[in-house]
Amino acid sequence: MNEGYLALFVYVLSVFIATGTLGVLFHTYLMHKIKALLFWSAAWVFFILMQVAFYTGNKEGVALFYSFFSGTLIYGALVYLKEYGDIKTSIRLELIGIIPPIFALYGIFLAHLGLSCGFSSIEMPFVVLSGIFFLFSGFVFLAIGKKKKSSLHLGILTIAFGIFVLLYPVRLSFPHLSFVWIFLGTALSVGMALFMINLITSREFLFFEEPVELKVVLEPGARLITPNEYEQIKETLKDYPVLAFVRSLNVPEKWNAYYLSTEERENRISPTNLAYMAQMTSEYFREAKEKGLEGVVVIDCLEYLAMYNGFESIVKFLAALKDFAVINNGVLLVVIEENAWDKRQLAILRRIFS
Repeated sequence: MNEGYLALFVYVLSVFIATGTLGVLFHTYLMHKIKALLFWSAAWVFFILMQVAFYTGNKEGVALFYSFFSGTLIYGALVYLKEYGDIKTSIRLELIGIIPPIFALYGIFLAHLGLSCGFSSIEMPFVVLSGIFFLFSGFVFLAIGKKKKSSLHLGILTIAFGIFVLLYPVRLSFPHLSFVWIFLGTALSVGMALFMINLITSREFLFFEEPVELKVVLEPGARLITPNEYEQIKETLKDYPVLAFVRSLNVPEKWNAYYLSTEERENRISPTNLAYMAQMTSEYFREAKEKGLEGVVVIDCLEYLAMYNGFESIVKFLAALKDFAVINNGVLLVVIEENAWDKRQLAILRRIFS
């Protein structure tokens, strides 16, 4: 088999895996309506079109589809980070402002190298600019990776792919190594695809990975419970995939537990990020209902949340969570210490949960 056939095989392999990734992403989007997945689906459509343009020698197509691939990838990553992370502490978005000078300095550097392929080719500037955006996408995935391990490897590979794309002028200056470049680019893109599939099908995205044998014996709806009742709930539902927002680390292993804290750690959520908790709760209840299960959400630190957000914000937050539970036949359990609230506050909380 000569080098031409090997190159074709590698191209076809990358397109095949990209198509599979597109299918998984779009299917998961239809199931869970996570906006970022729609943009990532579009990104892999543009990747496939970009590969076709490369193979057919369509330089305008390479420029256009590379740009769309990088643009939709970073847009989806930022949408996901905004909805599911603490964007203020995760990444400094103002760093995007350094893209133009990096682009200009890189062009000057290539000109001084005297390579046979600089920025003279029509697609060159657009591909290089796309490479810079791939780098930024990688750093966004790394920021997500602080909370979601499955995003860490995706971030590293995306950065590597960005560097590979940035070297496009250098690669074209060594055409005798074209098969090596094709193989390396395909390996990186395939790795990105596989880790993206791993990310969206991991515990962080989907709550009910395995069949659930245990049946919930609680009545659907929302209720306040005491610390003693909470201990009983932990024992009764220790093998059920409960979604829990907690301050205590003493929770069953099978629970989807998120620790509320201002400190950076795995599976940590800022106590001020009520929107994220509400979004996650909504998706959890919806997924449980789709699977014919009764979703159970537990909050064991209402006083802590009130300290950071104020009582009025907490009331609105709990009212929204109660609606999610009722609509999806789920159970919302909120642990409270009655002596931590004044009579007026306690009356309002009981009214919400009545």
